[in-house]
Amino acid sequence: MAGINFRSIRNRLILGYGSMALLLVIVVAITLMQIGQIMLYGFEVLEVKQPSRLYLLEINSGVRHSNSILQTYLLTGDEEFRDQISSIWEKEIDAARDSVDALKVDWVNPENFIEFEKLNRLLSRIKNKQEEIASSASFGGGAVNINLYNYSALSGDTIIGVDNLQTWINSAISDASAQAPDNGSLYNDGLVELSNQVNLIVSTLYTNFYDESLEIRDKIFAERAQFIVVESIIVIGSILLCFLLFRFVLRKINQSVGVLKGEVNTLSAGNIPHKRKETGDELDAVLEEIDILSQNLADVKSFALEVGKGNFDNDITVFNNEGEIGNSLAEMRESLKKVSEDARVRNWSNKGFAELGDLLRRHSNDLSELSDQVITFLVNYVEANQGSLFIVEEGDGGDKVLKLKSTYAYDRKKFIEKTLDLGQGLAGQAFLEKESIYLREVPDNYVTITSGLGKATPNAIFILPLIVNGQVFGVIELGSFKDFDEHTRDFIENVGENIASSIQSVKINERTTNLLEESQQMTEEMRAQEEEMRQNMEELQATQEEMERSQRENKQRLEAIENSRMCFIEFDPKGYILNADDSFLKLFEYNSLEEIKGKHHRIFVTPEYAQTEEYQEFWNRLGSGENISGEFTRITKSGKKVHINGAYSVLKDSNGQVYRVMKFATDLTELKNKLETYQSEKESLLKSLEEVKAGLENTSDNPKLPKKELQKLNDDLLEKLRKNESALRASLAQQKKDLNL
Repeated sequence: MAGINFRSIRNRLILGYGSMALLLVIVVAITLMQIGQIMLYGFEVLEVKQPSRLYLLEINSGVRHSNSILQTYLLTGDEEFRDQISSIWEKEIDAARDSVDALKVDWVNPENFIEFEKLNRLLSRIKNKQEEIASSASFGGGAVNINLYNYSALSGDTIIGVDNLQTWINSAISDASAQAPDNGSLYNDGLVELSNQVNLIVSTLYTNFYDESLEIRDKIFAERAQFIVVESIIVIGSILLCFLLFRFVLRKINQSVGVLKGEVNTLSAGNIPHKRKETGDELDAVLEEIDILSQNLADVKSFALEVGKGNFDNDITVFNNEGEIGNSLAEMRESLKKVSEDARVRNWSNKGFAELGDLLRRHSNDLSELSDQVITFLVNYVEANQGSLFIVEEGDGGDKVLKLKSTYAYDRKKFIEKTLDLGQGLAGQAFLEKESIYLREVPDNYVTITSGLGKATPNAIFILPLIVNGQVFGVIELGSFKDFDEHTRDFIENVGENIASSIQSVKINERTTNLLEESQQMTEEMRAQEEEMRQNMEELQATQEEMERSQRENKQRLEAIENSRMCFIEFDPKGYILNADDSFLKLFEYNSLEEIKGKHHRIFVTPEYAQTEEYQEFWNRLGSGENISGEFTRITKSGKKVHINGAYSVLKDSNGQVYRVMKFATDLTELKNKLETYQSEKESLLKSLEEVKAGLENTSDNPKLPKKELQKLNDDLLEKLRKNESALRASLAQQKKDLNL
């Protein structure tokens, strides 16, 4: 124990948990011992005592059952009952006796062995006695007739007081035995006493096993009480020991955690600890990491101050620019730098869009003025040195050309006239390709920028076609001694569509003015045509009224068909489905027209009938123009039969050729089903009536038959038959009325 460092949290925890583990092992061992003892007691009751009691009861029940069957045999002489007695001994009595033999090896009480041996000998005597009585019985007095309806506890079809039923049967058998040979004395003299002895032995064994089960129960309760006392003492001791160990370990942990908590509170308050503290245990490593974290947080503080000042190029490193925080802060600095630059570019672009938009609105009436203002603004805003604007116009020959509308360089408008054919030079190439061109290596003498200090070739050329809705309206060409940045080129391309739209608007305004003059000239011509159009409109209105009247009539016809409970389907001359109404789809169990449209009529008949010549002749007759009507049996989607009254009507074109087959049908299924049901009931009633008549004829030969009851049943059947006939006629009349048949 002297070598153990109890200042260490680890050693204190090992001591505490080791002690609790030892106590747990002791508790588990004692618990398992007690549970094992209780399980042994429980096994003896559940696997020995209780099954033995049940098998003894089964033996006693089997003996009673065999005696009851023997009594029936003595009264009836039916050999089938002797076979039942043998089956009872084999399947019930002997099987239960074998089960008890297997269980008695675990019996403790010697008295039970003695009683069971007595029971075995009695069973053998009873079995032999039953065989002797069955062999000695004589018959000749007729069968005993027992009618259960004479039983006083019978209510309707339900037997009340099942326990008294056997007593009643025995009494009836005894009464009937007076008229039969004296087989009853054989049973009473030979088996009653033996059966009573079996019942007495079984009762004795059953009581013994029951008393032994109660003794075992008392032992289980005693073991449980002892187990509770021992476990309570151990649990209380464990709680006290755990409490002492907990106080022992907790004191050291609280001291170390207090130091650690002070450092963490300083950090959580937003302050940085400047002096490292120690605890002398495992938490020293945590305090060392907190000291390193404090140094890095100091770097974070300096980093945040520099970034807040906008100094994104400072050389302060946080966590050596490693780890998630170090990398994140470095990435944040780069992201902020990029965001700042993007914001500057975005503000510059938005300002340019706004100023150019205002310029385009103020100069929307004169194309030359608009061109001068646009090229001047672009050259100055993107800090270029020279710019030109070409507009698409028609040349002398009627072909389109690029005409130089405005040129600007070094804060001055240049008065230059120039015309380019489409495809000529870089400007003409940009027009044809509808793509911008950016040159950083400009060929000599391509273009020269002239100022008061001399002439020079620009270092970068940017050429942009002015496109709106896929049509080119002009080309802008800018030259500069410095490169055009990507955001500058994007800005020029973005405003290009607005400039093209403004040029388009100016041209449209000019064209609109010309068209206005032409429209005034055409107004007079249109007035002359107005009267002619008015007359045509009156004729069209009359035609439209006639069409609306026809539509109303057709709609009324369709509503009349739907109200008549008829369904409709349409075929081509070959039998393929073209159309059907909702009533037809519902009758044949289809959800939508798309399920049957384009399919052949054969889906509504059986496959066997579809292959017959009769079915082929049916469609040949329709194809030849013959109308067919009658009752038909068809098949629904689920395979169910339906009966319909249908009419197939053919439609012919102007040449007399059949182009459409219309079918109107009425559902007769319910009517057919009712006919079949009433017919079946009628046949059943007639059959019952014949049986009653036969019974009435036999009453003269056998006076014991209930003639009055048979006569009453005959009258009831005749009355029910007449009512069914009346209901059938009324139902048929109503169905025909509903179906307009």
